[in-house]
Amino acid sequence: MKLHQQRTCIGCRTSTDRNELIRWVLIDNAPPRAVLLDVRASASGRGAWTHENEKCVRQAVQRKAFARAFKAQVDDASVLEQFTAREDRPGASRPSGSHDESGSEI
Repeated sequence: MKLHQQRTCIGCRTSTDRNELIRWVLIDNAPPRAVLLDVRASASGRGAWTHENEKCVRQAVQRKAFARAFKAQVDDASVLEQFTAREDRPGASRPSGSHDESGSEI
């Protein structure tokens, strides 16, 4: 039996399966460090996780949770814009390769 990896949403602070969250990464190449949505959840470096709803993303921004998660000052002004742009795209669900199960039946 395969164990599901658990992550904590930085917005509502509840632990849940990794497959139910979205990942954010820190882009470190500019003086104001920016937070970027990691759609495939595979970028290198430290990540922060939120539920796929606006409430949790908004709470994370309001509580300055991204700065705490990345242990650095960050520019999180575009986080909500990135999230709503992702939601507005047709077929914005997770890529099909992100499932824990192999899909084969015994």
